[in-house]
Amino acid sequence: MQAVFPGLRTDDLQQKLAEKRESDSIVIESADARASVRKLILTRSRRETVTFRHPFRIKGIDRQLQAGAYEVVTDEELIEGLSFPCFRRVATMIMVPGAPPHHASTEMISISSVDLADAQQADAVASQ
Repeated sequence: MQAVFPGLRTDDLQQKLAEKRESDSIVIESADARASVRKLILTRSRRETVTFRHPFRIKGIDRQLQAGAYEVVTDEELIEGLSFPCFRRVATMIMVPGAPPHHASTEMISISSVDLADAQQADAVASQ
């Protein structure tokens, strides 16, 4: 969903921006810049809460994490050239409490979606 708005007034621009979803990126081009149109990769971020019932480990995190709810952020980019919108995952991050002695802080750690799924599966098996 690449959008180009040549020669828009500020009011028109604000209206166009209001029509776009917050997570979509857009390209705005002035009349002078038409000759050098840049391609912009559209990205979106999805947030979800994942709950673990038991302490767990995820590859890439050097410590055991406590049971509880964790926010997971997944960044995706639009696959261009298709007749329908389709996104591919480019990054998965989990928000975890800071490592000692920084318990009051929160870390966003990049993880593999496969490693996250493995940790969720192990948690589900441990619950049975």
